[in-house]
Amino acid sequence: MSRMEWGVVIGINLLLIALLVPGVQQSREAARQSTSKNNLKQVAIAFYNYNDTWSYLPPGGTIREDGTAMHGWMIQNYLFMEASHLYDCVDFNNPWDSSENIPVYEWPMGCYQVPGADANYSTTGFALTHYQGNPNLLYRNSSVSLEQLEDGAAHHWLAGEVAGNYQPWGYPFNWRPLGTKLCDGPNSFGHPPWSGGHLLRADGSVTFFTDQTSPEILQAFAEAPPVATRAQTAVPDRKFEYGDFLWERIDLQSDPRAENIYVVKVLRKKWGAPLLINVYTAANISPEVRATYKYQGDILHFLLRIDDSTDITDVLQATSLKEETIPKQWAANMKLLKSIQQQLPQTDAQ
Repeated sequence: MSRMEWGVVIGINLLLIALLVPGVQQSREAARQSTSKNNLKQVAIAFYNYNDTWSYLPPGGTIREDGTAMHGWMIQNYLFMEASHLYDCVDFNNPWDSSENIPVYEWPMGCYQVPGADANYSTTGFALTHYQGNPNLLYRNSSVSLEQLEDGAAHHWLAGEVAGNYQPWGYPFNWRPLGTKLCDGPNSFGHPPWSGGHLLRADGSVTFFTDQTSPEILQAFAEAPPVATRAQTAVPDRKFEYGDFLWERIDLQSDPRAENIYVVKVLRKKWGAPLLINVYTAANISPEVRATYKYQGDILHFLLRIDDSTDITDVLQATSLKEETIPKQWAANMKLLKSIQQQLPQTDAQ
């Protein structure tokens, strides 16, 4: 085959690829849209089941009289979404970001995330949500009933996809104003790759609105009564840094007959450097006993966080790990943790 013929063949192949790639991308985005729509339908069912059980929607966030933010509507709703050990692991007597609840809210929730979104964890290790709620129905210590909605449930919205400024799904302030335009910056609703976004209506239906939707239509949704006060919908001046990260699990060495096992989770940039190190403990359960449990994984309990300045030997000597390892195992654990610690970003640079 001559060079000219080879050139023609290569040119045809490149043309075919150029024609196929947009179609593949469109199919992928269509599948993601369908998944996100189904996520919101699950949320709708949970809202309705919660309302049927308690005669009102879950509070947007439970905030104590002293101002301590405890838990948000997403964990309350989750009880009615999936049979999971996670809800039972929450300590509702302590705040969402307390050491008792860190292992729960580090867990990614597919039902609260848009597939393909460019962020899944905060730099502090909490799993994110890509949805937010209606501040007129879900706010501080709210107890709004679906029966209170005026003008019919179809004219109200409950939740929708947001364009950015994502927050942890366990954060007790997961609501924001709808605004009058979708995909209009990180504080708006919508998913920019789709040039619009889904809104979950209070009647349980999910509707896609484009970024060209009339401002008057969105304003009508935003102002549908009842309307909460500014004090009820106030949120802290806090933004979470986030990215496309992953948790890497490493089991530390310890006596296989000991009462506990010890687990390290390292938050990393994908295929990159570590951002933080958490150390956990869990009951050392035999395979035979574990097989009888409904949940087969380890129920982790947060011990401590290691940053670039932590004296690892000193802090771990204060735990039971020292007693449940032989000297060789202890030395290997210290060497491993210190090698990861050396790769952490400097605290003053975070």
